[in-house]
Amino acid sequence: MNEQSKIWCPAIELNETSQNLILKAEVPGVEINQLNIHAETESISIAGIHDRHKSTAEKELIPSQLHYGQLQCQIPLPVKIQVEGVSAELIDGVLHITMPKTNVASAVNS
Repeated sequence: MNEQSKIWCPAIELNETSQNLILKAEVPGVEINQLNIHAETESISIAGIHDRHKSTAEKELIPSQLHYGQLQCQIPLPVKIQVEGVSAELIDGVLHITMPKTNVASAVNS
């Protein structure tokens, strides 16, 4: 199997505040325009591609531990989110996705 046919999922972290779920995914070397983020009320998926840009003059001395090729993962969420309020930004190779939770007012008043 060549590296372009491998599918990998980035390392992720999911945190929660009183109003949002915050997902962080390590995607070094991937540009935000190479990512497709699809949110649903109970899950979020990330897909994209990380191309290997190696000079023909480079010779690999040890097997690469970096992930190349297609990245894809779907993360089930512990609470429902407001899909229309989801935002994403890429900071220093880490994708930050902020997802507002639904029923925040009723959860706070409970």
